[in-house]
Amino acid sequence: MNEQILLLRQVHPNFFPDGEVSSQAFFPFPKDDGKLSVYDGNQTTAEASHQHYTVELGLESVGVWAVSGAETVSIGLTHQPDPVAGNPAHAIINFGAFTEKECRKLAKKLKKFAVDRGSQYRVA
Repeated sequence: MNEQILLLRQVHPNFFPDGEVSSQAFFPFPKDDGKLSVYDGNQTTAEASHQHYTVELGLESVGVWAVSGAETVSIGLTHQPDPVAGNPAHAIINFGAFTEKECRKLAKKLKKFAVDRGSQYRVA
């Protein structure tokens, strides 16, 4: 994956309070083992990723925001392809061995990058 890639993140309605993206949208859940699921923007579009996430997987998303590979690397994170059955465009942002407190700070930085870029796809 190159550093110009856009890593597309689905935002759950719970992480969109008052019409604003929360940094929680960029924080890996404990079950995710420090890996934040994203879509590889070189393999799919924001709209197609939203369709896959909501229709094929049956999950909730108010829209798609993105960070670049370069942005993730600039704050000490890594990203890599992680294709899974039914989703060859699946990728991860790896938070690795950072503490929970450090991960929260990193999630805030990712959120800022994504919000500054603007939504890539929003539900009408």
